[in-house]
Amino acid sequence: MQEKGHLLRVLGLVFGFAVVIGSVVGQGILRTPGIVAEASGSTPVLLGLWVLGALVALVSAIPLAELGAAIPRAGGYFSYAARGLGENAGVLFAMTALTMGVTNQAQLIYVLGEFMFRFGVGGGDWSPGWLGTIAILGMCLYSALGTRINGASQIVLSALKGAFLIGLVVVFFAGPAGASPEAPGSGGGLLAFGIAMLVITGTYNGWGDLVFFGEEIRDPGRSIPRALFGGILAVAVLYLLINAAILYVLTPAGAAGSEFAAADAALKAFGPNGDFVLTLFGILSVGAISILALMINTRYAYAAARAGILPRVLSSVSERGSPNLAMLAVVAPTIAFVLTGSYITIAATTISLSEVVYLSICASYFALRKSEPDMERPWRAPWHPWPALIAALIHLALLAWFIWSDPVNSILGMALVGAMMLGYLLLANGKSNLAELSHVTKDIA
Repeated sequence: MQEKGHLLRVLGLVFGFAVVIGSVVGQGILRTPGIVAEASGSTPVLLGLWVLGALVALVSAIPLAELGAAIPRAGGYFSYAARGLGENAGVLFAMTALTMGVTNQAQLIYVLGEFMFRFGVGGGDWSPGWLGTIAILGMCLYSALGTRINGASQIVLSALKGAFLIGLVVVFFAGPAGASPEAPGSGGGLLAFGIAMLVITGTYNGWGDLVFFGEEIRDPGRSIPRALFGGILAVAVLYLLINAAILYVLTPAGAAGSEFAAADAALKAFGPNGDFVLTLFGILSVGAISILALMINTRYAYAAARAGILPRVLSSVSERGSPNLAMLAVVAPTIAFVLTGSYITIAATTISLSEVVYLSICASYFALRKSEPDMERPWRAPWHPWPALIAALIHLALLAWFIWSDPVNSILGMALVGAMMLGYLLLANGKSNLAELSHVTKDIA
């Protein structure tokens, strides 16, 4: 793995923690407390919902931890699907994740452009789309510096985000408590609780991104499970502190219905400077996630090219461990989506697909437990099969919710991936590149 042309195994456990925390913690935690507060007027109940969300994330991480430790490949999800469910399934989920990754990256850099615009970057002469485009081009130059530098930067950026949020917690608790009346036990009923849990689950999303660095993490059999569970627990503590601080300043009654609860709390704590503080955090947070998303998408494209799904030339790696051609391959459509605005429509079609991808993880887990019971598993999921089964049922319910709430885009997303898969099979003459996918996923370092 240290040879030229291969990814470098130079990242450690601390980087793993940084990826989990960095992928999960973003602007969502500053906006969602207001939606969640509509479920109940009791602070302990609301904090209990966030604890429940952490438990859902921990249970969901169990099958992925086993797969990530046993099959530490840059392809992540599609490597598991190819080995457990067959090569066609691997290609299908590779295309699904590539589509989701590019549109998610487009959303991130556009939002980053919006924060930069609000901060006054460009003096108001540049649109958020162009500001975001300039930012991602700068990220490309930085990413080309190599794996070690990028890994170190993620540790620093995740630490800065955590420190910033803890600083907000301290400032919020240092001020006066909210004066609006609470009504313990009140709320919007079962529907409000259901919406709250849906929002909370989404706010915890992102922890699975760690597995895309499986070929670059030292001792992945131990480091990946530790980073997954440790990172989720760290995020849970941070989320509880933030929510407790916001509810202290606003109270549940004051937070309920707020579109940006943290901004309302910051306005009380910082006065007119509250917007400046949160805009600064927005640039830091979304910028950090954008860099991390670029690293993840690059490795996904690299793995797909190595497997023959994308042109093989994209599987080249620099001496510093950066797949630069794969990076350019994902950045080009990302910029096109941002500047045309088409990412908004496509991103809406991928929400339900994210649940389909997670269900493929559970299916791969069960399939490999049956077909390869003697496969070396450095970390084995405890209490098999119950955690994976519970996780699958949870995400099946989420998929049903997304399809019910947005059937047009859900069906359109699945049709889009199906059309891509059909086109691939036609161009590849059915099997010409699929054998390479099997070889790559079973050749575990």
